[in-house]
Amino acid sequence: MPRLLHILPHEGGGGEALVDVLGRLSEFEHERIHLSRSRDAVRGGPSIALGRARLRRRARDADVLHVVGDAAAMIALPALRRRPAAVGTHGLHLLRRSGGAAGALVRRRMRAVLDAAGVVLCSSQPELDELAAISPTAHLRLVVNGTELPPRRDPDARAAARAALGLADDVVAGLYIAQLEDRKRPLDAVAAAERAVARGAPFVLLVVGEGPLEDAVGARAGAAVRPLGYRDDTDLLYAASDVFVLPSEREGQALALLEAMAHELPVVVSDGVGNPEAVGESGEVVPVGDVDALADVLVRLAGDPAERAERGAQGRRRVETEFSIERYLDTMRTVFTELSGQTPRR
Repeated sequence: MPRLLHILPHEGGGGEALVDVLGRLSEFEHERIHLSRSRDAVRGGPSIALGRARLRRRARDADVLHVVGDAAAMIALPALRRRPAAVGTHGLHLLRRSGGAAGALVRRRMRAVLDAAGVVLCSSQPELDELAAISPTAHLRLVVNGTELPPRRDPDARAAARAALGLADDVVAGLYIAQLEDRKRPLDAVAAAERAVARGAPFVLLVVGEGPLEDAVGARAGAAVRPLGYRDDTDLLYAASDVFVLPSEREGQALALLEAMAHELPVVVSDGVGNPEAVGESGEVVPVGDVDALADVLVRLAGDPAERAERGAQGRRRVETEFSIERYLDTMRTVFTELSGQTPRR
């Protein structure tokens, strides 16, 4: 049985959830390592040397390497040159936030990753186009994320979920689920909810997540905003909610967005890279940072249950045809099977 080593930058987050899903590929023996003890670059920095050492030891016995994210891939570059490897880009967060001289260095390092990897898995078309400009000879492949298709929305389950959260029948509940950090722009969602309520919309935003902006979000708690911290009962949250809101400035392709669509929620995202192409007709796309435009959409959706229902139905159909978990796993099975018979590119 081929041995598959998943290499993650740190514990938790979307990458961890992705590797959990890939564990269903029973044709492979799965192992994972984390290169840092923290998602915070300053706190986690000293542990990266230990992560590199673990990677050197464990990569020797792997048939295929699977690296999650551009930062992890750059750290793992020596291993990519010795073993067949698939690199998942997942938002290109290091590349996209690096400018000036540091940005030039990151681009050179990224080109080396592209030249070494057996295949680079891009979760959105903008990622693929951006990387093709860095290395025209890279083996790039568009592989969108997938999610489970849950049971259809049930009125009784919805009523029970809303009762558990103390939501009145006439309140339209928005839902934000993501890390509370700058690039996810949770404070934009908070400000838009406040403006929607000030304009008379019967709306409240449930904010689920933790991170550097947790205190700033908590300080805005009130009639329009309910911070809930970290929650693992996401099915209950989707059942209770009416609209999903995620105004990130950049994403790979947010799993929470796809889950919300699968749960028949209309979605509102920003035009930052990663999420808009997933939305289709299931929601609205507003400019990054345009709180007024976001508030306008929330006011309209809060007052139009028919539009919410139609957008939600379109989202579920889109997940069923374009973003199913079965389709994703079939694609990744093919990728890993092909790589297991290859030698490294360089």
